[in-house]
Amino acid sequence: MQPVDQPAFPTELQSQIEQAIVDGKLSVGGIFTTKELATIFSAESLALERVMQAQVRKGLAIQLGDAYQILGIQGKSLDSLFQHTARAGIKPTSQVRAAIIEPASEIVAAKLGLPVRAPVYRLERTRIINDEVLANQVNYIPYEVSPGLEHDDISRYSFQKLLEEHYHTVITDIQEDMRLVPGSLKDLEILGLPAGAQVLVVERLSFSRNRIPVVWASIHIRTDRYHYVAALWPNAAALLPEHDNENPSSSP
Repeated sequence: MQPVDQPAFPTELQSQIEQAIVDGKLSVGGIFTTKELATIFSAESLALERVMQAQVRKGLAIQLGDAYQILGIQGKSLDSLFQHTARAGIKPTSQVRAAIIEPASEIVAAKLGLPVRAPVYRLERTRIINDEVLANQVNYIPYEVSPGLEHDDISRYSFQKLLEEHYHTVITDIQEDMRLVPGSLKDLEILGLPAGAQVLVVERLSFSRNRIPVVWASIHIRTDRYHYVAALWPNAAALLPEHDNENPSSSP
């Protein structure tokens, strides 16, 4: 992964507060003012406020005026792609090409409900199913959701599970939009497609229990992998041209 510059975010304070929620020191249902939390954690009010806003985004708390009520860790989440594929007898892996912190563009900011130029992770991966290249995927994640992501190895591990188990962020709802578009030069290179080939684009927005987006994914998929698309995105399979389903193009 590429080296990145860390934004000025109180990650240590966030770690302390999240551990206190996990340990029950900040009890579920408890209501704490910003001043009380700043006293408990010996933190400046501004830093405390930034961290608690992150907890609201991640679904660990809700804001009540100038106070926050602790929700705790959400127990049930949606199945991850790894869980779904395992049941279908499909073995997924990822080749992580980059994990970069960058300012959110207008499009990314609008998708994630962030200010323009707020720090986000751009996580680029090549998705591989049963040793076949399937998709070029880019995830955008607000920095405060997963600080330190660039140090994690998710090549053979569910990114969603990483969010849940390491960053205490549980995905409770997903919205997906799907369409066919001409493949970009990067798509053609990564997916091993000829010039002029189309790709299936699945744009997925993942939400915490507070209905705040925590991940925006843009997944560009080979159209000649119908059997995988039908297993993983059944609603998208009908978009694939019939000739692509029956006559696969060159394999990567």
